[in-house]
Amino acid sequence: MKTGLLKLTLKALTIGFLLLAGAANAADAARKIAANDLLLIRVLNEPDMQAERKVSTDGKISYFLVGEIAVGGKSPNEVEKLITEILDRDYIINPQVSVEVKQYDAQYVTVAGQVNRPGRIEIPADHQIDVVEAIGAAGDFTRLANKNKIDVRRNRNGETTRYTYDQLQKLAQAGNRVMLESGDVVTVAESIL
Repeated sequence: MKTGLLKLTLKALTIGFLLLAGAANAADAARKIAANDLLLIRVLNEPDMQAERKVSTDGKISYFLVGEIAVGGKSPNEVEKLITEILDRDYIINPQVSVEVKQYDAQYVTVAGQVNRPGRIEIPADHQIDVVEAIGAAGDFTRLANKNKIDVRRNRNGETTRYTYDQLQKLAQAGNRVMLESGDVVTVAESIL
């Protein structure tokens, strides 16, 4: 009887650890830290080092003992590791650092052209969106849409790439969705009748 209970307990613990690992991976897949996000940083057993820091427009924060560090484009887990390495190297033995995004700044993409509700679409704080999701959020294609001419202009470099709807779906099926970043513009062309 005790052996069966022990096996059941071990299985439950294993499942619990797997769920926690899955949650950590999901957090890494969430939106990356960006300008104007508000971070909450804590170090275990160091209450004086708890701080809220707003990310500057150039993607940096300043933190106790660490100084200014670049956090833009990183996940909270990546920032935890960075701060841990710096503190462990020079200041605190085996620091236990936690970083959470207390508040994401609103980020948007624009969907224009032949969609039913053109305009800005907010990127959810908990995940990125791809081109197909953005078009769906803009009310889907109009009857005049040319599904063979979907342009994506990247905000960060100004480059424009043209896709067909079929290409976007094939990429998604292969696990290579075309993910959007804040400031990107998706334009659906009009069919020539």
